[in-house]
Amino acid sequence: MRSLSTRPAQRGFTLVEILVTVVLISVGLLGVAALQLTTLRGNQEAYVRSQASILAADILDRMRANPIAFRNGAYDVDFNGTGTGAGQAFNDLTTWQQTINTTLPGGAENAAGRIVRTQALSGRHIVTVTIRWIQRSEGKRTTDTVTDTDISSEFSTRSEI
Repeated sequence: MRSLSTRPAQRGFTLVEILVTVVLISVGLLGVAALQLTTLRGNQEAYVRSQASILAADILDRMRANPIAFRNGAYDVDFNGTGTGAGQAFNDLTTWQQTINTTLPGGAENAAGRIVRTQALSGRHIVTVTIRWIQRSEGKRTTDTVTDTDISSEFSTRSEI
C-alpha cells in the first residue's frame, strides 16, 4: 500500500505573483514619468518668466541711462510699440521689442512689451513694465498657430526712476 505523503514545500514564485509584481512596477514607473514631465514643464515656465524679468530690467536700465528722453516720454509704448521719433530711445525700444520677440514664446505677434510712466508725488516717475507672451499648449510646436487653448502669460514690474 502506498502511503499518503504530504506535498513538498513550495519553492520559487508562481506566474501570477510575477505578473502582479510587473503590473505594480509598471504603475510606479508611469507615476515617475508623469512627475518628470510635470517638473520639466515647471522648469520651462520658470525659465521663460526669468527671461521676462531680465528683459524688464534691461529696458529699465536703458531708461536710466537716457534720462532726458525718458522724462520727455520717448519710452512710453504700448505692446509691440517702438515709440515715436528717432534717437537712442527709438533704438533701445526697437532692440528691446526684437529681443522679446526672439526670446519669449509666441513670436512677434504674441510676445510684446509695454511701458507706462506715471508721475509720483516725489516728482520722480513710476514706470510699469509689462511683458506678455503665449505659452503653447501641451504637445504643440512653436510653429503652430495660436489657439484658444494656449495660455497667455504676463510679467509686470514697477520701478521708480
